[in-house]
Amino acid sequence: MHVCIDETAVSGTHHNTYCYCFFRELTVEDARQGTATIDGVNLYYETTGAGVPVLLVSGLGGTTELWNRQVPALSPHHQVIRFDNRGAGRSDAPPGPYTMKQMASEAVQLLDALDIWSAHIVGSAMGGMIAQEVAIQYPDKALSLTLIATQCGGTHAFGAAAENAAALEELATREMDPLERASAWVPYLLSQDFIQANPTLVKEYIQVISRHPPTTDGLRAQWTALMGYDSWERLPYITAPTLILQGDHDVLVPMENADVLGVRITGSRVVVIPGAGHSLTFEAADAVNKLLLEFFAENDDATSELAPENE
Repeated sequence: MHVCIDETAVSGTHHNTYCYCFFRELTVEDARQGTATIDGVNLYYETTGAGVPVLLVSGLGGTTELWNRQVPALSPHHQVIRFDNRGAGRSDAPPGPYTMKQMASEAVQLLDALDIWSAHIVGSAMGGMIAQEVAIQYPDKALSLTLIATQCGGTHAFGAAAENAAALEELATREMDPLERASAWVPYLLSQDFIQANPTLVKEYIQVISRHPPTTDGLRAQWTALMGYDSWERLPYITAPTLILQGDHDVLVPMENADVLGVRITGSRVVVIPGAGHSLTFEAADAVNKLLLEFFAENDDATSELAPENE
């Protein structure tokens, strides 16, 4: 595996480029952004804070900005790593199709490139599928696992209502103006009560998801990975402590999916957030942040967060 890191302090006052094979130590200060070239694919990432690491994994077409309401709450206690999956944001969009195993491998290689031995793994929506795959394929990497508004895929998953599923596929595969696509996502990602009560936040949300839009080809390649995923048979292999968060107004991932995950993952805990839609990390940020911090605190001592020093 060959990795290159191109890293810049967010303030723009410091810039370093590192090229190396496998591990090289990086000093993470208050906030940094950079690009890791992993097996020829450039992945954009940001790190903030210090402490036991937390890896945030975004959903379909999602970018680092979708975690903006988590970072201020988490970074005083943890080193927070967020990144754009292949096909989204400021990362490369190589030709598809993609797979969840492929994207999970890249997430793990990013941790390796940052010399992070293990982390709390948090995935939302499609990112929850990637997070499942990390916990299944690379159990030593997961101090804990948090699955937000996600499902196992395959025939054991509960699908959205037909009209919502059709809208989701169209938004994920049709050529569209970025702002048009972002605006069209809103009724499916946020609950109607939240939309009506928070017009200013809805405008902010549209701006966030349209700021670094995915290419249509990248979005289609991610969609192929999502539609081809099925972890049901392998869910019992997950040994990391697992928290499952679900909104009861989610029109894309019905609540029954949280129960499927909860039954199949031994010892997992399911928490339903009343009134919340699919984008829990935005709409119910305060509740999500509180639950995450409490869960991380319970599991911070599960294993060392950093790779052993080379002798």
